Amino acid sequence: MSVREGLDDTQPAFAEQGGINNSIKDHEMTRTVWVAALIFCATGAYAEGTWTFGLIGGGTKGVYVGEDDYTYGVVPMLSYDTERLHIGLDGVSYEAFDYGIGTVSLSLGYRGAPDFPDKDLFKGLKRDGAVEAGIGTMLNFGDAYLGLDVSKDITDAHKGTEATATIGYVLDAGAFQVDIAIGAKYRDAKLNQYLYGVTAAEATSVRAAYTAEKTTTGFASLTVGYPITDSVTLIGSVDYEDLGKSAESPLVKEQHPVSFGLGAIMRF
Repeated sequence: MSVREGLDDTQPAFAEQGGINNSIKDHEMTRTVWVAALIFCATGAYAEGTWTFGLIGGGTKGVYVGEDDYTYGVVPMLSYDTERLHIGLDGVSYEAFDYGIGTVSLSLGYRGAPDFPDKDLFKGLKRDGAVEAGIGTMLNFGDAYLGLDVSKDITDAHKGTEATATIGYVLDAGAFQVDIAIGAKYRDAKLNQYLYGVTAAEATSVRAAYTAEKTTTGFASLTVGYPITDSVTLIGSVDYEDLGKSAESPLVKEQHPVSFGLGAIMRF
């Protein structure tokens, strides 16, 4: 199975939800790994249903004040896919429409609450996890692709909206399969307030009030897959994100978080 055939079966809308992450710093690695799982291991035949299982170990550069420079952990992956439907730890996605060069997918996913450090700066600062509904499309142009995704909180946890545009290219490099992507991410003020803001009521003697603004920022990712068998693939990924104006928050120490992951995924 070629990388190109795998890419034709991807469903970017659910991948953007980052549903299994517990903090903003894990979001990009989660997104990249789920997209790569579909690109590198797609079977091209989902009629009977396909299970995907994987474990990805990784590290993320701390975004919030008081976090370690890097934290490490393991991201589990489990999903079930048919030709149009995806159900997984990352959320649910349904391919609603195929227009030849691309598809339109509807998604439902969970955004974990920010994992604030256990420091005085964050005491009393509470956030709830959010369920987000999304719509996305991916257009295929040979080995290149364009993804557009929008998600909206439907549980009033933050009431915000996020939109992502991604341009990517997939290629074979010997036995390796490579996905290179860059893009732009829009977050409205409500979502940024949820992630990085401090209301007047939340301000303390050690935590200044901060009103977040909407942002449009860039990101990039590199993912490499190495097939061990027809059903098992090793995956490595590196992600970069710019937080833009949100880095001015008194809660934030790192404007340019980087994450990386290495693991294996299996389809059966």
